[in-house]
Amino acid sequence: MRVGIVGAGALGSVLGGLLFEAGVDAVLIRRNKDLADLASAQGLWLEGVSGDRLVHPPVLADPAAAGRVDLALVLVKSYDTEGAVPAVETVLAADGAVLTLQNGVGNFETLENAFPGRVLLGTTTIGALALGPAKVRHTGFGQTHVGEPDGALTERARSVASILEKMNSGPVHVTDNAVGCLWSKLIINAAINAPATLLRVRNGDLIESDSGRELIHTVVEECSTIVRKNGISLILDNPEAQILAVCQATAGNLNSMFQDVLAGRRTEIDFINGAVAREAERLGLSAPVNRTLALLIKSIEATASRRVPDPS
Repeated sequence: MRVGIVGAGALGSVLGGLLFEAGVDAVLIRRNKDLADLASAQGLWLEGVSGDRLVHPPVLADPAAAGRVDLALVLVKSYDTEGAVPAVETVLAADGAVLTLQNGVGNFETLENAFPGRVLLGTTTIGALALGPAKVRHTGFGQTHVGEPDGALTERARSVASILEKMNSGPVHVTDNAVGCLWSKLIINAAINAPATLLRVRNGDLIESDSGRELIHTVVEECSTIVRKNGISLILDNPEAQILAVCQATAGNLNSMFQDVLAGRRTEIDFINGAVAREAERLGLSAPVNRTLALLIKSIEATASRRVPDPS
């Protein structure tokens, strides 16, 4: 199976590098030509939990130069999913499949609209951090879930999972509840990313105060009301307890949203807390805390150039 990584940022580069090292015919596609050319010329420096080394996967900016792939693994930021459709269309073989492992909700729907019946849904907790041009850190092993949106256990999903297992970066599960996996991860991201970003703290610091834990509880309650209304079965028995465990396990980490804000990049807030608030409104429910968190993060983005400097 030939794999095309559409969106070779931090996670895309780590997954693409691991697949290439494992002998998979993988090509990485990233929009920035200068960065793609640099990684192609000098190699991709990959360090972290899987070791420190230089790998040389093909990294291209032009999808037409990549050739056709059997699996397009989409890892662009959620707000770039619509813009990535032409690249996926260019590289995807006639009988190829698409897999999204992106954060938030709404990505599957965008891809399914473009490639009806060909899109698999998945989640991963494998960690990655961009260190610089053509340099990434594999920050943690994790669990990956892959499945059909309707819950069918298909040979297609099993084949994709068998390829991802070659990364040797944690267990890969074929699931009959991909939607539940997606919402389980969404709740974790909604309860950690925006609050820690607004407070400017590492994940572990978020749960050190009663107010921080109460904020997590409120976000979870709003999300859980939506999940129940939609009849979604989560893969977490106790989402709140799992969030506390994630904060403890990643205590020293700056979450990806916080990293985006620090770097002056757009965040994925519209597809996390913002999506929760919109879905609540669609269902005739209310999610005021998620809506407020989304507005605050968007306000940080909008006022980035007018930030008062740190007096220190």
